[in-house]
Order: sequence, then structure tokens, then C-alpha cells
Amino acid sequence: VAVEFDTFYNAAWDPSNKDRHIGIDVNSIKSINTTSWKLQNGEEADVVIAFNAATNVLTVSLTYPNSVEEENVASYTLNEVVPLKEFVPEWVRIG
Repeated sequence: VAVEFDTFYNAAWDPSNKDRHIGIDVNSIKSINTTSWKLQNGEEADVVIAFNAATNVLTVSLTYPNSVEEENVASYTLNEVVPLKEFVPEWVRIG
């Protein structure tokens, strides 16, 4: 299981819209869910990756707190049901 912040398009496995994207990958380099995102060059981003064990929902959010886009903070969120018990062992390392 992986979360990707993809800035380089590869036709073999990336979404056909050719945009930079955030993706959730399960047992494959091809994402099961993606959302486009606009890279803010030179800006720091806050990223939160959360898993709700009761609902099996993996949530990824990325926010540029210092960037204002259309009078709102630029932010992106992606959710996907990922039953982690089916894909990862009891003990894992994150990095």
C-alpha cells in the first residue's frame, strides 16, 4: 500500500489526463484512485495520511497553507476504502 505524489507522467500506468496527481496504490504501481493536484513550486505543503480502522477508509490530504487559490487555501483530498488487513502484515514499517 502506497500513497504517491506523482509529478512525472508515464503512459503505462498513470491516469490518461496526464496531470500531476496524488494516488493511492495497492499491490500495483497503478493507482486505484487519484486526484489531480497543482504543484506549488517552492511552497511547503502539509500532508496528512489517515486510516480509519472502523470503516477501512484511507484518507490523504495535501494543503498549501500559504497559498491562496480562488480566495481559498489550495488543498486536495483523496479517500479510498482499503482493507489494510488484506494487504499488510500485523507489523509494518512506515517511511
